[in-house]
Amino acid sequence: MTNLLVMKECLKSIYGKYEVYITPLGKFFLSLITFILINGKLGYMTKINSLAVVLIAALLCSFLPMNFMVVMAALFILLHLYALSLECAVVALAIFLIMFLLYFRFAPRDTVAVLLTPLCCMLKVPFVVPLSMGLVGTPSSAVSVGCGVMIYSIMQYISESVTTLNTMDAENAVQKYRYVVDGLLNNKTMLITLVAFAAVVLVVYFVRRLRVDHAWTIAMVAGALVGVIILLTGDLKYDTNISIIQTLVGAVISLAIVKVLEFFVFNVDYSRTEYVQFEDDEYYYYVKAVPKITVAKPAKTVKQITSKRRGSTLPPHAVNTTVKRKK
Repeated sequence: MTNLLVMKECLKSIYGKYEVYITPLGKFFLSLITFILINGKLGYMTKINSLAVVLIAALLCSFLPMNFMVVMAALFILLHLYALSLECAVVALAIFLIMFLLYFRFAPRDTVAVLLTPLCCMLKVPFVVPLSMGLVGTPSSAVSVGCGVMIYSIMQYISESVTTLNTMDAENAVQKYRYVVDGLLNNKTMLITLVAFAAVVLVVYFVRRLRVDHAWTIAMVAGALVGVIILLTGDLKYDTNISIIQTLVGAVISLAIVKVLEFFVFNVDYSRTEYVQFEDDEYYYYVKAVPKITVAKPAKTVKQITSKRRGSTLPPHAVNTTVKRKK
């Protein structure tokens, strides 16, 4: 445990020293992974499937604000949908405009949640983002998580409906609009996932604020259980074909990942909890103080042993001896 704490302090020291380089590099890799996964999921426009285009877009995102990354990801999706069908692109554009109005109104700082939610859903660890946002975010973070769920659902639905869309004639534009809109509005899996993730964010947020020991751990477990119960209940009621084993395994892996986040953000020692009472002219204050677990980064000490002889420096193992001559 001590070694982990020392590593944590070293990482914090390195980040504080090289933040100006680490932050753009992190934004670059996040945007690069996002664009690559979008191209892999859709990939209908060959011009933006090029690695050079992806690298240029990721490099551009690394020096601009985080919200620009969300706009670029939406642009990639719209271009792919436009190459597939104009009707799909128009419907997706309308949904994105509504999402962005909600997102920039309620949770403009949760860019990472919007981007990571679809990525985690693709990697089959969907509860990582709602659990994390419940721990470090606010109730409004449910909006950003919901936007991420909608983006993933749009890509999933379009990729599954490509064959049907290609069979429709270009002249039947109204039929295509109706097919896409009805498919998204009647997507029970998306609606149940939205409810589940919003409930996870809210449950974790309110439980971790309770004045009990190990509140963060209790909040994570409670949030994961609520999310699993809602998903499985929705599957039983609406037959959404959600895999029970995959959902349970994803929840366990998500808990393990979020536990790492807790180690870096909220690592406290409940065995040394103190209760403090003081007052002023108007109030009595009862304070519960829980100290953080911290260790000092070990300092390297170099000890140099020298021995002076005729102005020279001898190595540490040298011994100053005197030789007596016999007469």
